[in-house]
Amino acid sequence: MPTARLAYLADRQVHLVFDDGTEEPIVSAFVEGVQRREASIERKSGWKNRGTGARFMGAAALWDDNEGRRSPATFTSLAKGRRRGEILYAITTGPVSGLFAYDVETGEEQRLVHGTDGAALAIATSDDHSVLAMARDQKNGSRNLAVMRDDGGDSALVTDGDTVDDAPAWVPVGPEVTEGRHQLVYQTTGIGRDAAGMVAGFGPTEINLLDAERGSLKTILSNPEYDYLAPRMSRDGTLFVMRRPYQGLTQPPDPAAYLKDGLLAPLRLAYAGFRYLDFFSMRYTGKPLANAGNTKARNLDARKLIERQNIAAAGGDEDEAKLRRAPADWVLLRRRPDGEEVELAKSVVAFDVDADGVVYLSDGDGVDQVAPDAKPKRLSRAQRVVALTATR
Repeated sequence: MPTARLAYLADRQVHLVFDDGTEEPIVSAFVEGVQRREASIERKSGWKNRGTGARFMGAAALWDDNEGRRSPATFTSLAKGRRRGEILYAITTGPVSGLFAYDVETGEEQRLVHGTDGAALAIATSDDHSVLAMARDQKNGSRNLAVMRDDGGDSALVTDGDTVDDAPAWVPVGPEVTEGRHQLVYQTTGIGRDAAGMVAGFGPTEINLLDAERGSLKTILSNPEYDYLAPRMSRDGTLFVMRRPYQGLTQPPDPAAYLKDGLLAPLRLAYAGFRYLDFFSMRYTGKPLANAGNTKARNLDARKLIERQNIAAAGGDEDEAKLRRAPADWVLLRRRPDGEEVELAKSVVAFDVDADGVVYLSDGDGVDQVAPDAKPKRLSRAQRVVALTATR
């Protein structure tokens, strides 16, 4: 039987990738149960919105009758399992969420946590102890980290404050260490609020190191020009982290700009309508509607647009793949304890590192393996990947 090498989350579904190159989605018994209940409710209440039932309901049939119905169940995060051959993942229906363990060999699913406390938006397991870490949204709009026993015991918050804390990862220490075994690296973003308490923007995302036992906390990576995301730290203190340009706080609206846009809106609409008709004239007759201005440049722009449409109609896979990939300035860094930084890859949206130092990463249009001193190897052509994890 082939061995699962990694798992990835794309389009709200977790998939396994095996060492023989095959892939398969994880079939969750919880998701199937929710779908069966959805179908049963639809059969029982569907008459209200169809045929004579709709006429009987009158005005009420104009709206969806969602009373008593749950949202479709979707995967929100995934992580390495607690042991070899296992994957952890979180699923939410909206009101109800759960944390599950999946046995890759048998296909059996074990429910660890189930309730209304919110979905686990990131999960971290450890080889050194039996404690899980996870990120959860709070009612005030912040996001904090919590820990709990890996058998699904009671959880407790380990970070607080008006921040967005995410992507926790345990720092491996080895069996010989008896103290400081519960250290986490994670990303954190400060929330800026206005006088009414509404979110006005976010600060640069930093990397923190938390000792959950001692309660000590320090920032280990920060730069006002960048966001640092999804940290992973190896035993020797080497940090793997994604870096993206910081976009800055949102600017308040400019009243003068609103007034200008309102005055110019009729002219812009008229110009847009004329250019729309001009394009069709160029496409089907080869002649523009007007000869004034720089007709050569305008004709060239129209031809480029026509060529782009023809490529899309013919299935321009290469151009579509470029659109799916992350920007080139979304990079994966390896940062040594002495501060030396090496750029490992560009256009990275998700990554993980296994115990042997092999890096798995995605640019949004596939999943690659990058082994030390080896060329990248394409493992999957999955699209819209948002998270991945190497298996044990």
